[in-house]
Amino acid sequence: MKEIILGLIQGLTEFLPVSSSGHLTVFSKFLEVDQNLAYFAMLHLATFFAVFIYLFKDIVKILKGIFTLDKNYLSLALKIIISTIPAVIAGFLLNDFFEQVFSSVKYVGIFLAVTGLLMLFSDRLNKNRKDIFTLSYTEALFIGLIQAVAILPGISRSGSTLFAALLFGMKKEDAVKYSFLMSLPVTFGAGILEMQKGVFNSWHYIGMAAAFLSGLFGLYLLRKTVINGKTKYFAFYCFAISAVTLIFL
Repeated sequence: MKEIILGLIQGLTEFLPVSSSGHLTVFSKFLEVDQNLAYFAMLHLATFFAVFIYLFKDIVKILKGIFTLDKNYLSLALKIIISTIPAVIAGFLLNDFFEQVFSSVKYVGIFLAVTGLLMLFSDRLNKNRKDIFTLSYTEALFIGLIQAVAILPGISRSGSTLFAALLFGMKKEDAVKYSFLMSLPVTFGAGILEMQKGVFNSWHYIGMAAAFLSGLFGLYLLRKTVINGKTKYFAFYCFAISAVTLIFL
């Protein structure tokens, strides 16, 4: 049963700007279950499939654009690759460090407060100057560096990359879409690599299904809240969870 609860938490918080890894660490402590990084990776893989389905039409357009040598889509694909590289490098080189941080609930509390600050400022970023195609390669690299930092539990991947995209003047809907697209290679790769280290039972697979379904809902909810300029509510939530974590856990 605890596996299902963790699956629901992962699905909802993976895309909402509140840090899924931070929530998994906190709730694992609260539910008194061991940190199972292989299962966490399995849940991340479930949310990969949720994003894949949610953005299926966009993914098909990108693939068609690549095969037809469309300059806009070729450029977009290259930017996504550039945004992915920093997280891949950080994951390989700093794996032991990240595992150590995952074991510290106090670090999670601190990083959740950082995520809250990012979300508080995100509502004020409303330049709407660029779409997903006019983002520069340098900006794509910077957003990728932010995604690498977001491997730390408590730093929201979706929240931090959204903040960076909005900071560069992207339209809100395009910022959401780019954040989701650049998550696909990292989420898939990390999920496959870490899952090989674990042994799973039927409860784990039910939890994976729960993560997939709640992930679809989380995607829809994030898109609505960002476009309507309501990310400050996530900021207040992060501050509250951060305080509870630092005081009671």
